[in-house]
Order: sequence, then structure tokens, then C-alpha cells
Amino acid sequence: MRRIVRGWWLVAGAALITAVLTWLGKIYTGAVVAGAVAAGGAIVAVIAERGRAHIAERANRKPGSLYVSRVNRITDPIRLGVHPAARINGSDQVPPFVRRDRMPELEAALRTGGFVLVVGDSTAGKTRLAFEAMRACLPRHVCVRPADSVALAAGIAAARQKRPSVLWLDDLDEYLAGGGLSRAALRDLGDRVVVLATMRAHLRDEFSSRYDSGRGTTERLTARAAREVFDAITTEIRLERMWSSTELAAARESGDPRIALAVEIADRHGVAETMAAGPALLRDWHDAWSASARPVGRTHADPRGAALVSAAVDVRRAGCHGPVDLDLLRDLHEVYLADRGGTVLRPGTWENAYDWATTPLHATSSLIDPETHQAFDYLVNETSNDPTAPVIPEATWRTLLERLAPDELADIGWRAADAGYAHHVVPAVGRAIDAGSFSAAAALIESLDEAGHPDALPLLERTISLADGQDGVPAEDMVALRHKLAWMIGERIGGHGDPERALDLIRQVAGEAERLLGPDHPQVLGSRLTLARELGACGSAEEALGIATDVVARSTESTGPDDLLTLNARFEQAVWTRHLHGSSAGVTAFGDLLEQVQSIDAVPWSFVADTAWNLGGSLLDSGDAAEAVSVLEQLIALNDEAYGHSHAQTLPYRLTHMRAVGVAGDHSRARELAGELVVDSSRTLGPTHLTTLQAKAFLADWTRACGDEAAAVALYEEVLADGAPLLGDDHWLVTDVRAELPDHG
Repeated sequence: MRRIVRGWWLVAGAALITAVLTWLGKIYTGAVVAGAVAAGGAIVAVIAERGRAHIAERANRKPGSLYVSRVNRITDPIRLGVHPAARINGSDQVPPFVRRDRMPELEAALRTGGFVLVVGDSTAGKTRLAFEAMRACLPRHVCVRPADSVALAAGIAAARQKRPSVLWLDDLDEYLAGGGLSRAALRDLGDRVVVLATMRAHLRDEFSSRYDSGRGTTERLTARAAREVFDAITTEIRLERMWSSTELAAARESGDPRIALAVEIADRHGVAETMAAGPALLRDWHDAWSASARPVGRTHADPRGAALVSAAVDVRRAGCHGPVDLDLLRDLHEVYLADRGGTVLRPGTWENAYDWATTPLHATSSLIDPETHQAFDYLVNETSNDPTAPVIPEATWRTLLERLAPDELADIGWRAADAGYAHHVVPAVGRAIDAGSFSAAAALIESLDEAGHPDALPLLERTISLADGQDGVPAEDMVALRHKLAWMIGERIGGHGDPERALDLIRQVAGEAERLLGPDHPQVLGSRLTLARELGACGSAEEALGIATDVVARSTESTGPDDLLTLNARFEQAVWTRHLHGSSAGVTAFGDLLEQVQSIDAVPWSFVADTAWNLGGSLLDSGDAAEAVSVLEQLIALNDEAYGHSHAQTLPYRLTHMRAVGVAGDHSRARELAGELVVDSSRTLGPTHLTTLQAKAFLADWTRACGDEAAAVALYEEVLADGAPLLGDDHWLVTDVRAELPDHG
């Protein structure tokens, strides 16, 4: 056992123990280095125990990839991820610790054990708090820190072997991205291993189920595994960015001039983030736009450097979360220079701009990480939360969609479509299809569908046609693709769907899914909900309600009442309850569902919005127009923040709200809202889209109610001229509008 312990020390401290191993790791392969270390009697034992030679080799190739030390012997918290502070008059890079209000709660959690997460904004002081609490409570534990996901398996093995121990996972998201951390692995650690992790709050949101519809199969499984890890957390400590009065008072007593300076601006920035140089870097970036080029040989701020940082910030705002290619930034930064006036700004050289942006401020953080070329997260957060910040230029969206790998584009595609650039997503779908990345293509297509793009359906049909029978495309992926196709056919074709065709397809999909996965698999239950929707749309509402009710029971038992699948089933149940039993029953069903989902953080906003929309419609149809207006106004205000006032997902909500305003008696306001909606819907969805035609028909209604009969008749005639050839003479909108014309009958 002592030889194994020495082996872990060799893995953890290779760079510190011997320069020879570092030299070997650079010249020879990992296997050679592993053999050399094994000859010393260390790594062989580890490999034999874990059976993971590949991981062990990679760990040895990277000095310091596994850090192991008893807690009371750790003298440098920077090794664990604590941000260094600026040096002043020879001071240490780690300033005195100011006790935070959450310290007692964190200490109690660590003494209890389990999986403890400290979550909060960037540079809120999470890592320093976690380190100090660990040092106070668990001084004789062994701290094991895997530097990255590659070293995670070795770190878990070390933590189990050296119990009592602390598995230190600073920036937890870095260990989740590759699916390397699982709930099962955490459970196997046992009672004498404390898992202590930190995470930025906004990064946890990246794994939310609200984004699953835009993910490929692999990404969706990774996100689901991450959520299972979150479910294993026994204690969560949320650390606020802004310090309390008690904390500020303690900071003033510290005697450290850096802390004193941070306290002075604590009304604008958190003390910890100021210590980490965030606001200073933000000022440097903004000030660089006004700087002038200087003589070569001196690194300095200038507009080219500011443009480079702007490009790096917007790449992350656009949804690119991994390392950034420097050539991409070099091309993109010219866009930002041109937007600001180009040569009038007197930009300097590229070399100066790059050196300035990647040089750390006071030896702490830099504007752009020199290794990953990612913008400092504080800059991204501040820009994202600044309502006056410039929007991401169209050229940036186009360039990212053209040059990044298809598997990197899911999030970018959704954000680009939401920003109004769905037309740039279409070529990216083609690239994904040509590369055989069918799941990536489907995710991009879904973003097009949500944005109301007419190419969504034919692109999905082409994707399925090419993916069918391809080696390496799992059968369950094909089922998922066909399920999306059935939904799109039934609900989304030009806004007026073909439920009969969709019903035939979803019957096949549901049967195939059950044969592959079993009757209670979430994918099977989800397909049965789409089957219910198409059955109801084809006139079999009672059968639809029965299926939805059955899925509610099955999903509640298998995944729980708050799981998104169960909530979707309850939504479908509410749809057909309203249809069969009236609007008052719909008010109760959708009202109860909305009350539940508003208390669950992980529910996608789109689900909350659709529930509120249906509640508003039910209220309106039950005769309570005033309450419907109130519910729908709140919905539209929130949805505007999420998607924008003219987004395809917002337009139907506005249609119902406009109708409610008119029914409530304000005909003039309803007419105004209808006119605005016709313009926005024509631009977003097209002049013959069903939503546009409905808006124009309501515009005619409220125009007539305001006393302008001639204008109303002209509008009705426009709806008939545009709608009848497309929808058919027996479509409900065509017959309703024809009935409003004076010569009807």
C-alpha cells in the first residue's frame, strides 16, 4: 500500500518531483513514460487497480494533471484554482481571507459529508470560500484535484484509495462536458470521500433540459448525465457576487490595501471580482477604443486590440463555449474595426493587439486567455447583461455558422435564428448533412422550425433520407428524427399542418420506438404524446385524452411528477380536457399546471410560455377576457425578453392577446395591435402564413367594430384572395371570413 501511495504522489507531482519525467514526457510516448514510472513501483499498481492504462498514460504526459496533498499541507491555494490578486509592495498573491456569511453553513455541510457545491457568479469568491472551509473543517483529509476531465478517473481512484479525502472539482462544468463524471461514480466513492465542487450559475443553465430539443443525441445524453450529477448534490451553497454589510465590515478590518480598494467600489462590483481584476479589464477594453497606435516595440492598448476583444466576447455570446481558433478571431476582429470607423481609429499592428489582449493584468487574468483564446468570462457576463451593448453583428453569425464544425453549431444556430438570422443557419444545415452529422443537422433544423423558416421541413426530410441506412447512425436516432418529422408535419407546416399524414407517420414511429426501447422508455412515451396530439387533431379527442392520461401515470411513476416528460403529458391532457369538457375545465387544468411549473427551475421557458398562452386562451373562451388580457400581457413581456417581439414563437401569443383586448371592449387598441401584428408576422412568417392571415382577419373585425365598414370589407377580401388558394375553400378561416362579407349566401 505504501508503494501505491508513492505512485499517486508521482502522478500528482511529476513536474515538481523530477525534471527527468517532464523531459521524458516531452520526448517519448505516454506508454514509455508510464513504463519508466512503473519501474519505480508506482504506476503499475494504479493501472492494475483501475484497468485504465490510457488515462494513466495521459495523466503522466501532463505534469500536474493530478494534484494530491493533505489539506493542512496545502500552502498555495492558487494550485486549487483560487484567483491570484495583484501584488502591491511585495505582498502575497493570495490576500487575507475575509470570512463570508455562508462560511458556517459550508463548514457544517463539509462535516456532514456528501457532495457539496458552491455556486454563484463569476469571481464571486467561490473557490476561495471552498478552500478556506475545507482547511478549517477537514485539515487531515487528503485533497485530490484532477486538473481536467482526462485526469478525472485517476482522481476518483485516488480519492477512494486515500480516504478520508476530498475530491476537489473546481469549475464542475469542465468535468461534465465529456460525460466523464456520473452519478454512479459519485455513489461508489463511499461515505469517507467528500466531493467539494464550485460552478458558475450561468454554466449550470447550459445543461438545462430546456435546450435538449436543440441538441444532438450525444449532447442530449451528456446533458442528461450532468443533470443526474446535479441531482446527487447533497448541499448547495449559493454565494452572492455582492458582499453583505457584515462582510464589508470584516473586509475593512483586513488591513490589506487591495481589499480596501475593492471595498471602496463595492456598491458597483463584488469585492472578490474586483480582486480578480474584472472591472479593470472591462475598463481597459472599453478605453482601448479611444487609444491611438504607438511606436512598435511597446505593447499598448489600441482600437485593434479592442476589436479583437470584442470579437472574442461576441463569439462566446453567440454560443461558442470551447477554445476559439485564432485565425477565426483575426478575421472577425476586422468586422468590429469596420463598424467603428476603420482606419479613422488609427489601429496598430495585429501583433501588438494580440500581445495586449493576452497579457495578464497585474499577473492575474487577461482579456483573452492565451491558450484557449476565449474572452474573460467577466467581460462576457457584463456585456450580456448590458442593455446598451451593441448586438452581435450579422457578419459574426454568418462567419461562425460557416466555419465552425457542425457539432459545435447547435447552440449558435438557435441563437442566430432567435436574432433574426435563420437564413444563415440554412447553409450550416447543408454542411452538417454533407459531413454525415445528422443529429447536428436536426438540431439546426429545429431552430429553423421554431423561427418559422419554410425550409425546415424539406431539410429534415432530406436529412432523414440520407441518414436512413447509413452505418453508424443508431436506430434510436432515426426514431428521434422521424418523431421530429411527424411533429413538424402535424403542427408546423406553414402554420396549418397535415395531421392525417402526421398520424400515419407517428403510429409507425411509436411502434418502432417501443420495439427498440420498451414500453416505458421516455422516448416511447414522448412519441405517444405526439400520437395523442395527431389523433385529437384528426377528430379522436377522447382517444387522445386517454393516451395522455396513461402517459401521465406512467411518467409520474418512472421519472417523477416534476420531470419534463410528465409535465408534457399533463399539458397534452389539459389540451384535450379543454377540448372535451369546455374552457372552464381548461382554465383549471392549465392554471394548475402553470402554478406547478413556475416553481420548478429546470422547466424550459418555452413550456412555461405555452402553458400560460393556453391558460390565457381558456380564460378568454370562458368569458373572462380581462383576466386573459392580464395573463397574456405578462407572457408577452417575458417572451419579448427571451426571443424578441417579432420572433415566430411570440407572434401567436400576440394574436391571442390582441383578440382578448378586443373582446374585453377596447376595439381601438385591438385594431392597433392587429395592424402591428400583420406587419411583423408578414415580415417573419410571410404574408400567406396562417398567423398573418388570422391577424389580418382580426384587423378587419376590429376595423368594423370601430365603424370603418369599407376598410373592413377590403381586408376580408384580401384574406380570401390570399388564403383560399392555399388553405382550400373548406378551411375554417376561409369559411369564417366569407361569412363576414356582405354578399355571403
